[in-house]
Amino acid sequence: MLVSVIIAAYNSEAYIAEAIESVLGQTVPPGEVIVVDDGSTDGTRGVLDRFNDRIIALTQANSGQAVAVNKGLAMARGELIGFCDADDLWTPQKLELQLALLERHDDVESVFGKVQQFVSPDVPEDQRERLKPAIEIMPGELKQCMLIRRDALDRAGPFDESLPATFFIAWLGGAKQGGLNSAHVDDIVVRRRLHLGNGGRTNTEAQNRETLLALRKAIKAQRPPE
Repeated sequence: MLVSVIIAAYNSEAYIAEAIESVLGQTVPPGEVIVVDDGSTDGTRGVLDRFNDRIIALTQANSGQAVAVNKGLAMARGELIGFCDADDLWTPQKLELQLALLERHDDVESVFGKVQQFVSPDVPEDQRERLKPAIEIMPGELKQCMLIRRDALDRAGPFDESLPATFFIAWLGGAKQGGLNSAHVDDIVVRRRLHLGNGGRTNTEAQNRETLLALRKAIKAQRPPE
């Protein structure tokens, strides 16, 4: 089955090449890699152009990650969909392990795995201690950890573009309510880079507001109609 991988990138010049290489370098490579540059003002687009026809590179006006991911999905041809964040890394056997599980279990619609957090080597020494994660390795119900069947993704609907920071949390909650059948491989599938520009660290207040809104939407969806 064809696997499409979608990466949204914004001002990711420092890390995007390594992220893309981790996807292209899989032991079972994907069929297509779609990278959407979300109006970057640094050298991100120049980095993407160096990959030539190894990826499909799109550009849009800065509209947020959810809009970028939905744009990539609209182009994706794969029966299976994966995601990578522009500053994270897939481990080499991510797709191989997840594809094997899906092949063994026809009823499983999405597969996750473990995530390992690491402080980026370029973080200054005097800043490294405060970025160290409390838990290094944990189960990862994150977008970048997921491989999902396209029909299951479409059934759950597109990502909510009004929640640029927490759209995946909201989407996954709705997908589970809709009966998404998920499984996990007991392996590290993603290495999550911790650096001074992580969105969750620089936009904490906005992310907290969005998380609350997403929870409210989930609770409202659970209520029976009056």
